[in-house]
Amino acid sequence: MSDIGTTEPELSQGPPQRPTPRRGRIWVILIALFALTAIGYSIVNLATQKPNQNIVRIAGVGETQELFGGVPQEGARLGSEDAPVVVQVFADEQCGDCRESFLATIPTLTEKYARPGKVKFLYRHYSNSENEIEYGFYGTEAAAEQGSGWEYAYLFFVNQDEANRVGVSEAENRRSGLRENLMESLAGGVEELETEEWEKAFEEGKEKGSAMEKSLLAQEELGSKLGIRYGIAMIVNGPGGNVTLQENPTLPEVEAAIAKVE
Repeated sequence: MSDIGTTEPELSQGPPQRPTPRRGRIWVILIALFALTAIGYSIVNLATQKPNQNIVRIAGVGETQELFGGVPQEGARLGSEDAPVVVQVFADEQCGDCRESFLATIPTLTEKYARPGKVKFLYRHYSNSENEIEYGFYGTEAAAEQGSGWEYAYLFFVNQDEANRVGVSEAENRRSGLRENLMESLAGGVEELETEEWEKAFEEGKEKGSAMEKSLLAQEELGSKLGIRYGIAMIVNGPGGNVTLQENPTLPEVEAAIAKVE
């Protein structure tokens, strides 16, 4: 009997594969090695490359927005206008001794006292240098006109090392070879701030005899009359009296003073 009707057709195997010549295989291996070497070099180069020193790097933007977001602000005030206790905070954003105390106290004071309306905090500029007005004060005051002065001051303290690296004024920035301005970079890090409006207030404020200059001089004079020394100082006032805290008070000291005058 014939098997023609039941035999399955054979699958096509295609043309026979010719082995790669020995010389061709060597070239393939060499090309692969060259590619791996190039990739390795690129990774090492990126890992060891120094950061661009002509760029301002602002840290703490998200932290600042989270801390102050939703807390009432107007001018120098942080917290409710009707709060029974008032704390005047005398500070210098360019003072190295002020930085640690400010950053160690303000976050908790904001969350625990300003946000719920128990205490209102008033920011007062008080120079710790020979200059009556530090250059950075103008930036904070310009931000305060839009109700964002506390964010700007806090962001300045967070980035004080960067300010020391590149300088604060335009002349210092140029000497550092910056592509951008430090003060403007700080303003750009404040979420609610209209930067063009801030820049206008900043430039006008630096003019001799401006309203901003007079305000800053008045704050300096107030601090002198109250006997403020160096570092951060806080004047705590409430129904139970007042307490003056000098030379970078700690958080427990500030909270104790608030409890005493409530």
